[in-house]
Amino acid sequence: MTAPKFAIYTINMKRKNVIFSLLHILDNPLNSNYKEGYEQSQIHCNCDHDMCADIHHKAEHYVILDAIRECKYLLADYYCQNIADALQIADIQTYKIPPFITQVDMAIKNFLLGASLASTFKHIHNAS
Repeated sequence: MTAPKFAIYTINMKRKNVIFSLLHILDNPLNSNYKEGYEQSQIHCNCDHDMCADIHHKAEHYVILDAIRECKYLLADYYCQNIADALQIADIQTYKIPPFITQVDMAIKNFLLGASLASTFKHIHNAS
């Protein structure tokens, strides 16, 4: 919700090579509503229970769908359950970027590696 912009990337497989490239950068449509800035709780997606349940607060998250509706995935360091719910309606899957990853290319590579590995697992057993 508080991201200033969204970078839209394409990801293509050519033989055994994965190629990703920046398609375009979009302004976050919510930023025009918050010209005075965001509160720290909003930046870290720690809105209190009452705010998260408020229908107007939930509706704000749906504005983002217009900007990224053609995407399949959203990679972000912070997002709340309201944004995950809004994006799920548009069939956009959300993935957290690990806190130690600070470069865009590494975030994409981490996502691709995780998705690739996850698709090869057939059964995961609890060791306990």
